[in-house]
Amino acid sequence: MGSSPPPLAYRLVLGQSLRTYRERVGLDANTVADKLGWYSRKVNLVETGQRKLVATEVDRLLELYELSEAEQQYVQGLAREARKRDTATPPIAEWAQTYVAVEVAAQELKVFHEELLPGFVQTREYARALLSQGILQPERGVEDAVERRMTRQEHLIGLDAPRVTLILGEAAVRREVGGRRVLLEQLRFLKTFAELPHVSLRVLPFSSGAHTALGNSFSLLYVGDPVVTFAYAETFIDGQWYDRQQHTEKYAIAFDQAHRTSIAERETLTFLDRLIEEGGGE
Repeated sequence: MGSSPPPLAYRLVLGQSLRTYRERVGLDANTVADKLGWYSRKVNLVETGQRKLVATEVDRLLELYELSEAEQQYVQGLAREARKRDTATPPIAEWAQTYVAVEVAAQELKVFHEELLPGFVQTREYARALLSQGILQPERGVEDAVERRMTRQEHLIGLDAPRVTLILGEAAVRREVGGRRVLLEQLRFLKTFAELPHVSLRVLPFSSGAHTALGNSFSLLYVGDPVVTFAYAETFIDGQWYDRQQHTEKYAIAFDQAHRTSIAERETLTFLDRLIEEGGGE
């Protein structure tokens, strides 16, 4: 897992791992609840990271799911971290807290944004201009939200940063959020970000036509060993979180299609240089 992830991230990874092991032995959630004397919803709460498990409960699951010694050690390690006290969280929506927690834990991110730049690559001025227009962000909370984005950015450019593959629609790099000066500063930062060794940045041009991801923005987050995959899709008022394989696979297919259609990394850098020159940059 990534650098110092919060207990919430461990609970989410533990939950999905336990679901995988449960399904492997052919047990449904109600059967597990009956065998362990749990109320019917407890299995679902555990598997979605909403319920902590004490050590004895973990041991009973390990036996029921017939885990190997290596798998038992892995699950017990996750459970120990998951039981730790949650740190104080900023006043943001639960779905956003979940995303940020898993982002910190991830060893790889694949992100597709068509219309706007994702928060983790936004400059301070770009973020401020964008958040100031939102009806969902109280005016007094704009600066706090900007600072949270800057903190996320520090994690993704630091020494322990995950691998990042970012695909942007052409509209995202042309839209003058905050005006031309802010956009130019943003494009320069984006080019610097793209040149980091752990980053792959590609642009999907208007000329690419229709594709599966058209009209959407989403992220794929890969966490742990063995790898657990999460998908997160943004909507106007919130975000949707997916951890089941039948959902995450569809997002992975859409991302791969967009990746094949996008222009390569070197061409993307040239494209950004051209936009900067067109905008009056040096």
